[in-house]
Amino acid sequence: MKGPRTVKVAVRHRAGDTGRPRTRSAAWATRDFRLVRPAVGRDRVELECPVCAVAVLAEVRDHGRTRRVRTTWRAVSLFFLAVFAVSLAYAVHEGGRALPAGQSPPLLLPVSVVATCVTLVVAPAAWLIGRGHLGVTLLDAPGPRRGHRIVPVRG
Repeated sequence: MKGPRTVKVAVRHRAGDTGRPRTRSAAWATRDFRLVRPAVGRDRVELECPVCAVAVLAEVRDHGRTRRVRTTWRAVSLFFLAVFAVSLAYAVHEGGRALPAGQSPPLLLPVSVVATCVTLVVAPAAWLIGRGHLGVTLLDAPGPRRGHRIVPVRG
């Protein structure tokens, strides 16, 4: 069997808001769990909230699938990083040229500027999604299960 068989997560319960209205932040109560990954596929587990004692449903994926999803998100971020570099280079190259009177800039110049701006946001977002992927998903349900999160526990 390859890969880690367990994953350490915490169930967070939104305990309320603290501070003034403009500088308000959420207060969370947490409880740590060590979940066993299935050998293949996915398992559903019930985790108990530390505050309200509600059973929170979570889905745990096997290690291979989790690793593939992380790798895919990182590849997407590297692809968008390459698109960012190419579109920025093209925009700088074409935008810095002096055009003869009456000639309009090439059509790809605004496209490359938009692509540069979009990929400047998408590449880091994809990297962070891949980095934060646990293979554990909160199965959302109405009512008392709202206000809960599952987060990784490092260390």
